[in-house]
Amino acid sequence: MTSKEIDETTGASLALPNTFVLELTRHCNNRCGYCYNAWRAPELQYAMDEQGEMTTAEIKWTILKLMEDLPLTTVVLSGGEPTLRPDLPEIVQFIRSQGLATQIITNGTNLTESLVDATVSGCCYQISLLSWKREVHDRLTGHPGAWDAVIDGMTNVHLAGGHLIVVFVATRQNYADIGPTAHIAMMLGANSLMYNRINAGAANLHHSKELFLTPTMVEENLRVLDEIAAATGFPVSTGVVIEPCMVDIARYPHIQFNWCSLAGEQSTLIVDPAGNFRVCEHSSMVLGNIRRDSVRDIYEHHAYVKAFRTTWPTECTHCENTLKESCRGGCKAAAEQAYGTFARVEPFVRLQ
Repeated sequence: MTSKEIDETTGASLALPNTFVLELTRHCNNRCGYCYNAWRAPELQYAMDEQGEMTTAEIKWTILKLMEDLPLTTVVLSGGEPTLRPDLPEIVQFIRSQGLATQIITNGTNLTESLVDATVSGCCYQISLLSWKREVHDRLTGHPGAWDAVIDGMTNVHLAGGHLIVVFVATRQNYADIGPTAHIAMMLGANSLMYNRINAGAANLHHSKELFLTPTMVEENLRVLDEIAAATGFPVSTGVVIEPCMVDIARYPHIQFNWCSLAGEQSTLIVDPAGNFRVCEHSSMVLGNIRRDSVRDIYEHHAYVKAFRTTWPTECTHCENTLKESCRGGCKAAAEQAYGTFARVEPFVRLQ
């Protein structure tokens, strides 16, 4: 198997992705108002065409099949909340036995010493910490006591020598807390911080007025984080696109800004708990099922995936920003869920 094929749309060499996200469960012990999980929005009528969730054996088979189709190096375990699956240590150990790296995206509330000890070898944890204030974190997660549990979980990861990425999801309700929260992350041994402005998804669109940030709010957060990164060397990155037409990201040289991979080489493609394939974690479009379809065939030939790579929002046609080719209109999945098409620019660009 070669790691590159020819993109029939552009004629260019199309590299295959080496990272995949397995959403292990739909269940979660938090009720975050900012959540964008597609199955939490009944109006999307998300296609769970295979009932239930994959068994441990099916998950192992899925990983082996992905390894056949792609030059896989990393498996990301997500949800819902992946730590709610009692077989999580067995899944992590199986991934490790295949010579692959593991990441766990978790709300951090269930990271007991025993669970961390069973999963820490070769694993990276992405843990959400939404504020240095207990009451703000608990309110945003809808889970009283969550903050205390997260702090304990982060401590357990650090003491076990695990790699810890703290994720700050910025909303209108917590953005002012970014500075002290970043300092707590450093104190608890985090290796880096990922800043995610809230991204539009069907499950949070109804709360846009109380949750969505303005560009001015994002700029204030980036200023604070850039100063912290410059003064301490603490690595800071963004996980959700921040469009350069809205925020001059050149003003924050100590932050690593990331862009949508457009279903390309840096993609984190998705298999959901029922085995359905999606182009990214923000998308609600089911493209096939791992039990029946070839992931590689979908990646290389599916019309939706090709359109996802090549469609420009009409509002961006005459953009002259030097970062236009990197940005390409921001998050297409957010635009699609908000407006029914990714030929329009996403909601953040419309917020002034």
